[in-house]
Amino acid sequence: MPIILEWFKAHQVILLVTWGRKTKSGDFRPPRNGTLPIISVNRTLNEFAFLITLIHEMAHFHVFEKHCKPAFLKRRRKVQPHGKEWKEDFRQLLYPFLIPAIFPQKILDVLTLHMKNPRASTYSDPILARVLLGFDDENVAGTLIEELAEGEQFTIPSGMLFRKEGKLRKRYRCIRLKDRKIYLFSPLARVFPVII
Repeated sequence: MPIILEWFKAHQVILLVTWGRKTKSGDFRPPRNGTLPIISVNRTLNEFAFLITLIHEMAHFHVFEKHCKPAFLKRRRKVQPHGKEWKEDFRQLLYPFLIPAIFPQKILDVLTLHMKNPRASTYSDPILARVLLGFDDENVAGTLIEELAEGEQFTIPSGMLFRKEGKLRKRYRCIRLKDRKIYLFSPLARVFPVII
């Protein structure tokens, strides 16, 4: 996309497209000891989640440039990682992309609502997360745990075997069959059903 290419031409930032990490979709690392800042995004994300995550991290870079870089004889104030400064930059960067030529209408509708008060993580907004997950390749990604029946067994990418129990307030209580240890899973966690 030309806008993204122009942004990277205008800013000295390294873009890393990484293998899927379990704990995050992307991150921004400020420069250290003379290195360039780094934005990383998981390659396992679908194209729409990838773009949103990339712009999310670009907004972190903007906040760093404006508020966190040391300036000669100028004291900088602390800003929250996902505070009002980040939210404003994220909105401004994402706005040109909120068109049907880039996002399907189904995503545009919920993304426009999400941008009124964006959260620290795209996936912490359950409505937006659910819509984005609908564009994942199900053959590769597995099944949402909320779609499994109570008592069904499943594995996770590490190979651990679980049985789905009841739902607590927001998460599902699951038992690891190896040692009967209890784990809580988000309803949007992707798992692999085991056919017995």
